[in-house]
Amino acid sequence: MMTEYLNLFVDREYPDFLNRYLITKTMKRLKYVTQFCGCDYTNLYQPKFLYTRFDHSLVVAHMTWHFTHDKKETLAALLHDIGTPCFAHTIDFLLGDSINQESSEETLSDVIARDEELKRYLKEDDIPIEDLSNLEQFPILENHSPRLCTDRLDGVLHTCYIWLHTNSLSEIKEVYDDIIVLQNEDGRKELGFKNLKYANSFARMTRTYAKELQGNRDKYVMKYISEALKKVAEQNLITLSDLYQKKESEIVSILREHISSWSTFEHVTNLTSSNEKPNQFFVSVESKKRNVVPLVQRKTTSKRIDTCSKIAKKIYDDIASYHDEQYAYIPSISKIG
Repeated sequence: MMTEYLNLFVDREYPDFLNRYLITKTMKRLKYVTQFCGCDYTNLYQPKFLYTRFDHSLVVAHMTWHFTHDKKETLAALLHDIGTPCFAHTIDFLLGDSINQESSEETLSDVIARDEELKRYLKEDDIPIEDLSNLEQFPILENHSPRLCTDRLDGVLHTCYIWLHTNSLSEIKEVYDDIIVLQNEDGRKELGFKNLKYANSFARMTRTYAKELQGNRDKYVMKYISEALKKVAEQNLITLSDLYQKKESEIVSILREHISSWSTFEHVTNLTSSNEKPNQFFVSVESKKRNVVPLVQRKTTSKRIDTCSKIAKKIYDDIASYHDEQYAYIPSISKIG
């Protein structure tokens, strides 16, 4: 099923230069880091299949190549998440950064510096490491939220297809096939839509994505895992550096053995949300507000979808006003331990 999803984004002119990078130790490590920040380890979610940071990086690279045919930007896309630790943004919760979620990633230059093979390939491709230090110089890959880029594009699409099952593969393809490169308000290149119909469809997907990532279920999983990691770290069973070196499965084995509530967390299927403070372990935390407001082509110019579509305006107003209940808990988990 991963192959079917990936194939939606593979350009007819295949970027063969990616192949040798895929087998570097730096990229292979990402095969053991799940994309959904640990949500794969509980039955609160049922992803269609395992989707890793490696998979996400490969998809974003193929998307970027499709829209740019630029080797440097495509390699930047492939490498954009190489500093991600096990459980990804859950570690931002551990570090007290649930709102910005920018504290956990190592810099690309630091990671590349430890991989001689990767350094050699970049040198042979005439790409200085410092050129990868600011990803926002690559406007199709990365830009300021809530603008659309390939990184956020896959974030929305894989959330709706793989993670939450709200959209079919054919719906994902219809939306993706309508995307083109436009010029934004700042005169820079940015992804956008040819047709209002598919821009509205993407806005609906964005609402699904944004609400889930601001909702209690996702926040509970990330906070629970971060607190469990803190417990085993206090027992000197793991270190922070382990999160950048070990496989997630190795860390989960430690949690399974030493956190008594972990089995309940793995098998639970329902979460309770309430505005009344519970007695057991609960989550009540603000998290990063994620959103994507794309451009759409309108005659000789391009506009933000929320300025030219009443449907989209209502969707984005709904996103802006969304708040889950104050507390989230699992009745059978009284504490972390």
